[in-house]
Amino acid sequence: MSYLERLLIPDEVVLHRAHRSLYPTFAGPVLGFAFALAAAAALSLFVPGAAVVAWVLPVLPLVWLAWRYLYWVNKIYMVTNRRVLKLEGLFTKIHRDASLDKINDMDLEQGLLGRLLGYGDLGIATANEAASVTYHFLDDPVEFKRQALMSREAARPSAIPGGAAPDADPVGQLERLAALREKGVVTEEEFQAAKAQLLGRMK
Repeated sequence: MSYLERLLIPDEVVLHRAHRSLYPTFAGPVLGFAFALAAAAALSLFVPGAAVVAWVLPVLPLVWLAWRYLYWVNKIYMVTNRRVLKLEGLFTKIHRDASLDKINDMDLEQGLLGRLLGYGDLGIATANEAASVTYHFLDDPVEFKRQALMSREAARPSAIPGGAAPDADPVGQLERLAALREKGVVTEEEFQAAKAQLLGRMK
């Protein structure tokens, strides 16, 4: 059983996962490698006897690139049917989560470069300010936010007179999802997936 699977509780399903954007993660080491490669070539051509030492230069950015890759692949952002979750760390694992019903707001910030390259910062505010968190340089933060909203809406209890159970009004939940679909917050595919999930609870 993987570490991620051990974090999930019974009946919890990962609906969406994302990583930190490739551009801010790998831009530094890639540019460093290109610069070191150019410097090594120049030294080999213009400094006699420096060829062996010169071609050691690109090794350092390659090590940096490998470290950044391990950092990137082990930093995962997820939306489940119960919470949003960040898991990171190669040897020492760190994870923070926020239950969907505790999320008060999600603030998305994208600069011009972020909009062009598809990344941004997503702030998740909860009732407990100490538990609020920002996902920095998140890849496709618009989709992540949409998935979280859709999952929260599907899990939200319906306000039914008489205090009915949370799952007692799947029709009401479907109506709210349909309203989100009309506003463009939820795609047709996402609506159908949530609809199937809600109908499955009725069986």
